Amino acid sequence: MSIQAENHISGRQILRAVHDLYTDYRGPMAALGKTVTIIRVEAAAEDPVDWQARANASRISAEQKVANFSRIGLKVDHRVLPARVTPAKFAATLERANVDPSVTAIIVQQPVPARLRQFVQDIAPHKDIDALTEGSHRQVCATAEGIWRVVQPFTGDAPDIAVVGARGFVGRGVVSRLVEHGHEPLQLDLGDDLAAVRDVDIVISVTGSPGLLGPEHLRPEHRLVVDSGFVPLPNGGVAGDVSPHASGIPQNITPVPGGIGPVEMAVLVERAVRNELAPDLQPWQYPGRPYQTRTSGSAAAAQTAALAFPSPTRVPRQAGQLASDQPPPPRGRSERGSDRGHHR
Repeated sequence: MSIQAENHISGRQILRAVHDLYTDYRGPMAALGKTVTIIRVEAAAEDPVDWQARANASRISAEQKVANFSRIGLKVDHRVLPARVTPAKFAATLERANVDPSVTAIIVQQPVPARLRQFVQDIAPHKDIDALTEGSHRQVCATAEGIWRVVQPFTGDAPDIAVVGARGFVGRGVVSRLVEHGHEPLQLDLGDDLAAVRDVDIVISVTGSPGLLGPEHLRPEHRLVVDSGFVPLPNGGVAGDVSPHASGIPQNITPVPGGIGPVEMAVLVERAVRNELAPDLQPWQYPGRPYQTRTSGSAAAAQTAALAFPSPTRVPRQAGQLASDQPPPPRGRSERGSDRGHHR
């Protein structure tokens, strides 16, 4: 069993806490007999390597959704379509789920071939719990919402925030949530000069480009780095947007794997419960971890941490707040991280 690095924000721990928070909904949900339909298109052997990598990430994500929806008491219909599925077959599969009253939610795993993308917009808005369509009842996709939930407790003093991959689907959702809450993030994308991320307080990367951010980009002064990259590797490992040589540098970081992927699942579980059982359910809240601002000393940071991160492992369910993962005290500014060097 691996030991979690001291600066890691455990998405798996957040997900476990959310399931614990909603445990009383499992029985009533199972009694409803409702189903989540997950539609996934396989990659062909002759497809480009990067497409096959994205398709493999999609498979892993779908399997995680099956496990987490099942745990909350839902049935799951995971439909895996061949790489060369016709538009008519794809559209028919989607329409059957749309008109089936037992189906509470529909998720089309990304990516899908270009010839099929237009049909994704046909998902019934009330069943689109991952906000894949323009008409969805949700504002942003579950990944973007999960990223915002992790970032929010680090934003109380209006920090500078950079979003790398801001023009992509997830990136646009993240920017939307930040702007909605009064922030003006620096928006960057592939091809832009990423040196600017050194001068912000929070870095959010959602490009799915392995090792994009290295020691030359990250600093000990970064209070939070969110890595939402997730690219399966031929050796069985997984790569994120942050180089392994840089992951120890910032004060807090979401690891890959085990960071934003489980947080995305926690958002989807919440949306499923709200869809069928509790429309007024309050969003779960991540309480955050200690951090130092660029100007604060260690004593001030320790005092802030003591106030913001209470010791109880659980709060009343109606508050919708998760327990802190109670990390060790923050590192001093003089302690540097090591120079050893698709989205989740």
